[in-house]
Amino acid sequence: MRRRSAVLTSLAVAAALTLAGCSGSSTPEPSASASESASAAATPAGTELPTVEGAFGEDPKITFPGTGAPADLKVEVLHAGDGAEVGADDYVVANYKGQVWDVDKAFDSSFDRGAPAGFSLNAVIKGWKQGLTGTHVGDRVLLSIPPDLGYGEQGAGQDIPGGSSLVFVVDVVEAYGKNAAGQADAKPVEPAPDLPVEITGNLGAPAEVRVKDGAPEPTKPTATVIATGTGEAVPETPGTTMLLQLAETAWDNSVSNSTWKTSGPTDEVKVGAGGIFDQLVGVPVGSRVVLQLPATEGSASASAAPAFAGVVDIVGVVPVPATK
Repeated sequence: MRRRSAVLTSLAVAAALTLAGCSGSSTPEPSASASESASAAATPAGTELPTVEGAFGEDPKITFPGTGAPADLKVEVLHAGDGAEVGADDYVVANYKGQVWDVDKAFDSSFDRGAPAGFSLNAVIKGWKQGLTGTHVGDRVLLSIPPDLGYGEQGAGQDIPGGSSLVFVVDVVEAYGKNAAGQADAKPVEPAPDLPVEITGNLGAPAEVRVKDGAPEPTKPTATVIATGTGEAVPETPGTTMLLQLAETAWDNSVSNSTWKTSGPTDEVKVGAGGIFDQLVGVPVGSRVVLQLPATEGSASASAAPAFAGVVDIVGVVPVPATK
């Protein structure tokens, strides 16, 4: 789907996660800096674009008009949703089908895989970033993307030759901004658990964590729910993506990190990867959880790491694609 910059946290490293990898999907990666912005032109009257059959959520059938591809980015909302507007830096969950102009076979389709995909708009080709910014959750969008906003003259493998214009039908399922958090109305656990940390930040807003002075270090990894959301429970299916916001601190409070202050929600945590995050299986989306991780000794393959504490908001789940 994309090439992402690493969202590296000590808790994630300790859980043996690889945060800088790419997914196995062939969907477009950035061909240039996605931070470059431009306004996507609305489709003017008379412009010939492909026709699309199928409702939102259905596998679309794309029929080309028999004319050349537009020279500029064209965006047409085929079905208008009533959800939140998609921001330029949002993390988006969507179903999509992509075809090269005048080629009937899709080069990539989440519909074929049976599950939507998640991606940051800062980590996809510019035609996606520009074309999806300003759309809404629930929209079905047709994108006609010229080569300079797609893969340029180099193309992408055998299915996308150099100089190709691309067509996508995209169903916007969900979108999360950089400050996304768990539910503001998540139910605090009562009685409140006795924890060695202090959490600041209201439910539904960015949080910070600090270890209390003199608190003993943890001896085993623990995940303690402090407020329970009402979303779906994180499934135990291996490979399921947990979309998380995380703030963490070394046990002596000397080093801290926060996705709220850097990348926004991270999708690099997968169920079944091992480590402390697997303790989030069964916890509802929208919940806030305190994590404690003991110090580790160095080895031939890994350096020593201090004990850490973290606060995690589970903001979403992206299901693992079906095996076909």
